[in-house]
Amino acid sequence: MIRRRSVMVLPLAAAAAGGIPSARGQGFPSQPVHVVVPFPPGGGTDSLARAIQEPMQKALGGTGGGTVIVDNKGGGGGSIAHEFVAKQPADGHWLVVSANNLPLYPHIVAKLGFDARTAFVPIGFIAKQESILVGSLDAPWPDLKAIIAAAKASPGSVQYGTAGLTTPMHLSTEQFAMLNGIRLTHVPFRGTGPLVTDLLGGHIKLGMSSITSVAQQIAAGKLKPYAMASLERSSVAPSIPTFKELGAGDVDGTIVYTLLAPAGTPPAVVTRLNEALNAAVATPEQKQDLSRRGFVAMGGTPQQLGDWLKVQEPIWVPVLQAAGIKPE
Repeated sequence: MIRRRSVMVLPLAAAAAGGIPSARGQGFPSQPVHVVVPFPPGGGTDSLARAIQEPMQKALGGTGGGTVIVDNKGGGGGSIAHEFVAKQPADGHWLVVSANNLPLYPHIVAKLGFDARTAFVPIGFIAKQESILVGSLDAPWPDLKAIIAAAKASPGSVQYGTAGLTTPMHLSTEQFAMLNGIRLTHVPFRGTGPLVTDLLGGHIKLGMSSITSVAQQIAAGKLKPYAMASLERSSVAPSIPTFKELGAGDVDGTIVYTLLAPAGTPPAVVTRLNEALNAAVATPEQKQDLSRRGFVAMGGTPQQLGDWLKVQEPIWVPVLQAAGIKPE
């Protein structure tokens, strides 16, 4: 039995909510701060990074040394960007937007260029959002039950795409398969943007995506929605039922976005970055902006993020084992 992840919207510190710079970490930043996104432009992760770019820049000091630059480095299910940032100077000027799958890299990448358990220090939670199973307009399955029936009739014949290996979208789809006794074939893409493009073109018929990346296409009738991979219905698409409501099990593909820095980053700099991140998601206007984009603002302390990261591996390794996923 897989233990359910508990993802809470964490309270923000009062000082951070006010956006008041801390005396700690003085002299930082001394150059632009690079926020590296592990996927190409156009997906949910990229959208979130760009949503916090300006308010985080303001909290760090506006212009000059406080400039925040968003860099995209896709591939490897996010591992390429993580390895790149892990090898940058540990001075707070290089950060990576991460998610639930960081602790699982040792279980899928045979020659990982960094230690996923020790290469980073947590800065804080950014936001979260739900995943959704969608199909192209010419997908042959009218509903979720038809997908299950087709997969049972011909194991492995049903293909689905995601933003990459061990992303929350990949893991939750394999969780769905495990709970329903079926076998699906995974097609990893270099991010959600390329996946959505191929879904719209009918080049792949099924995909698990962040709700942010496909909400407009669903509303426009360009993609078929099958089920929300979340513990409850999404406020972005409240008419779409969850897997559990459809009798397919408690499938949870909630994507939790976090911010990390290379290990060895000075504690005072970590504190400064955490304050700036919390300030970037704290105000009612910023929370509303994130909500419009399909995200729920989070925030919190580095310690809270560190504790949360520690429980992801035991939760999801059984899913990897059930799916037969091994390091490659």
